Amino acid sequence: MINVFPDDNGKHKPQITKVGNIFFDEKLIHKTARGELVRSKSEVIIADALFYNGLEYQYEPELKLEGKVTRPDFKIIDADTGDEWYWEHCGMMSDSKYAKRWQEKEKFYAKNGIVRGKNLIVTEEYSGEGLDSYKIKEMIKDIFML
Repeated sequence: MINVFPDDNGKHKPQITKVGNIFFDEKLIHKTARGELVRSKSEVIIADALFYNGLEYQYEPELKLEGKVTRPDFKIIDADTGDEWYWEHCGMMSDSKYAKRWQEKEKFYAKNGIVRGKNLIVTEEYSGEGLDSYKIKEMIKDIFML
């Protein structure tokens, strides 16, 4: 791990840590059942559900669209059909700036053929709510016909 900011008595927050080629807030590193580091407990729930259902996935793969690089939370390839799916978890939808950024990103995805319900899975969390792991498991079964 490489710390981007030196310890300076909290002057720079959050403390960023680089693991491989991915940057994390060092206080928000969570480990999945597969042993990888993700940014949130909700992403652990999604990753573990994919893993336990035998689906191959990549966490935050690089995706180039219109010359821009974006990193969806997950990329899943359906072994039966070869179809590529992307999964975005929007964990702070009660924050209006966050929600607006997500709306713009979803429009950008759609413009490039990545559409909710077709090849894009979106989960959302609002303040005071948690992610329902049972619903995630059921979504995966429905989408990937498991």
